[in-house]
Amino acid sequence: MRRSALAMVVVVAMALPAVVHSSEREVRSPQDIFADRCAYCHEAGGWGTRVLARRVPEGQAELRQRDNLPPALTMLVVRRGIGAMPPFTPTELSDAELEALAEWLASGTPRQRP
Repeated sequence: MRRSALAMVVVVAMALPAVVHSSEREVRSPQDIFADRCAYCHEAGGWGTRVLARRVPEGQAELRQRDNLPPALTMLVVRRGIGAMPPFTPTELSDAELEALAEWLASGTPRQRP
């Protein structure tokens, strides 16, 4: 009994820094999230873009160029993964960050490149 209580204290103590750290995570802009997490595969020439080019209308394979990308679809695919794309967990990309990214992609703003 005493060992299990001690083990539980150790587990909680080890998890506590992760909880504190995740609540203190700096808020990133959708543009930064895209550049950090998505661009490698979903910019021109990326694996994701090349795969999508076989499945979507011409000019719609690059995510930032899409004009029909519902936020709910983005959120579902990011959380569950699809094909070779791995799922992203809430510890990798918070729900708030994912929602902001999905809304940004759907807004048309990404198409307005500098």
